[in-house]
Amino acid sequence: MPMYEYRCLACESRFDRLRRMDQDDADVTCPHCQSGQIQRRLSLFATATRSGAAPVEAPASASGGGCCSGGCCSARTA
Repeated sequence: MPMYEYRCLACESRFDRLRRMDQDDADVTCPHCQSGQIQRRLSLFATATRSGAAPVEAPASASGGGCCSGGCCSARTA
């Protein structure tokens, strides 16, 4: 289940809710003022890596360039 971030349009507080993707926001209310005037916020997501491991970068093919991530193509063009 994804975590969604919300902003209350009445009191400007921000909060989050763990909700199924198929649920709409009709029953979400602000925990501070109980208003139903909420707005879902665009949020980023995080992934976990092994402890001490460097962040994983997207392979070259994911950005639309390169044929592999093995380095063989860059060796030919260098």
